[in-house]
Amino acid sequence: MCGVRLCLAVLAVVLGTSTVMADTGAALDRTDAFEQAYGASFFEFDACGDGLSGRIYRQALTDRLMHCPFTDAAKVRFRTRAAMQRRKSGEIIRELIEQTGGMPVRLEGMTRTCREQMDSPEYQAVRSRLDAYSAGTAGRDDVVPSPCDADRITP
Repeated sequence: MCGVRLCLAVLAVVLGTSTVMADTGAALDRTDAFEQAYGASFFEFDACGDGLSGRIYRQALTDRLMHCPFTDAAKVRFRTRAAMQRRKSGEIIRELIEQTGGMPVRLEGMTRTCREQMDSPEYQAVRSRLDAYSAGTAGRDDVVPSPCDADRITP
């Protein structure tokens, strides 16, 4: 088992720390911001009990990336790393649930409880966009409006 602090450290290593290269007209090769958003989504959604929203967000994020001018090699690397991240984050969240005897009330580093986060207007706005995306009434750019060469992506 790993403690929350160790689990988050492992997550940071899996995600890496580089930034996406700026778009100079050529195909982009660095998907770091997308990878970081993908990994963080497990703790923003799944670890607080909203796995459905997490899966929808990750699908929209992947869809957005696949429609960006990334090289084919970058897209393949992203898919490989995303699969690895799903496995690792799933293990970490299962261990966290075992350690706490259920879903955590507050994750380390959070300024509010999971319930407070889920009840916040910001989270509700994200949920609305995810619901619309899932229903087919909103597109990937509505869920992930960041540019392809962003150095940070948030839900």
